[in-house]
Amino acid sequence: MRGVTKYLVSRFGGGVVLRDEVSGVCVKFGADAANVINYMIRYGYFVRILRGVYYVKTLEEFKLGRAVDVHRIVSLGMDRLGLEWYFGLYTALRLNGMTHEFHNTTFIINNRIFRPKEITIAGSKVKFIKLKEGLFGFGVKEKDGLKFSDPEKTILDFIYIFRYRGVPEGRIISMVEEYATHIHGEKLKEYLRFYPKSVGKVVKDAGII
Repeated sequence: MRGVTKYLVSRFGGGVVLRDEVSGVCVKFGADAANVINYMIRYGYFVRILRGVYYVKTLEEFKLGRAVDVHRIVSLGMDRLGLEWYFGLYTALRLNGMTHEFHNTTFIINNRIFRPKEITIAGSKVKFIKLKEGLFGFGVKEKDGLKFSDPEKTILDFIYIFRYRGVPEGRIISMVEEYATHIHGEKLKEYLRFYPKSVGKVVKDAGII
C-alpha cells in the first residue's frame, strides 16, 4: 500500500478525489481500488464526503492528526461534483450573523443530492436538501471560501421548505418575524418571483413587505 498511498496523498492531498480517479491510480500500481479506499479511510488518509467522493488529507494534516473543517471539505466536494449548491437554513443564519445559536447539523442546499436522513462527515452531522433548479442562481454570497444564502434567500427557503413539510403557518410567521430586522424588503420582493405564490402569502402575512 505504501506506493499508492504516497502517490494519492502527494497528488490529491488537500483536495478531493473521486472513486474513478482512485481506480485509475490503482491500475498503474496493480492494486485493488476497493481495498485501497478502505485502507485510506481506515488509517485516516481519506475522509468520506459522499459515496465515491473523498477528501484527501495533506501529509501535515495526517501526521499532526489535525481535525478537518467540515464546511471546507464539503465545499470542495460539492464544487468538484459541479453542483449548484450553498450552505442554507440554520447554517446560513449563523454564517450571516443572524443568530448566535449553534445548530449541530450543517445544511447543504443543492440541485441534485437528497438524503432523507442526516449523514456524518468528519464527525459532523450534515443534511442534504434538494431544491428545484429554478431556486438557484440568485441570493448566494461567498465569504472565506464558503457559499451561503443571504438573509433574504435564507428566510424564503425556510418558508418554502416548511410549507412543503406542512409546518403550521403561525409557526413559520413567528420564525420570519424573529429575523425581520435582518431583511431588506426590496430584495425580498425581487426574490419572491422565483418562489410559489404561497411563499409570498406567508411573507405578506408576516408583515415584512
